[in-house]
Amino acid sequence: MIEGPAHIAPPEAAASEGRRLCAVLVDGVFGLLAGLVIAVAASVSPGSPTPWMAGLGGALAASLVNHVLVTWATQRSLGKLAAGLRVVRDTDGGRPQLPALARRWIYGLGWMLFAVPLHVASDSNVRQQDACGLRIVRRNPGREV
Repeated sequence: MIEGPAHIAPPEAAASEGRRLCAVLVDGVFGLLAGLVIAVAASVSPGSPTPWMAGLGGALAASLVNHVLVTWATQRSLGKLAAGLRVVRDTDGGRPQLPALARRWIYGLGWMLFAVPLHVASDSNVRQQDACGLRIVRRNPGREV
């Protein structure tokens, strides 16, 4: 039996780097494909903004919906679903709230645009950490796939 306050959930198994990378790749491909589809649609529509601007806006919108709204509703983005992961609150393992997910999405964009290129250029071994009071855990910690 677990001792302690009733509102504290038992610790869950942390997500491995491989699972995190799989989730990032699936989410990234989804965002890029959504942007590409919107860019192609904009290029055939007369009077539309330039295709690359529409594609960039579409990719950002798809990313926002996937990482904030879908995760808010299901505790996982499309990539996390594919990798067997979910997002929980760091404090109690509960469902993430919308403001924290929005902050985490903005943090992730900043990480991708600034930190990743610096780490690649300097051959650093620094890994992305969980942010904004949320963490990524395995969906079924007792069962490995």
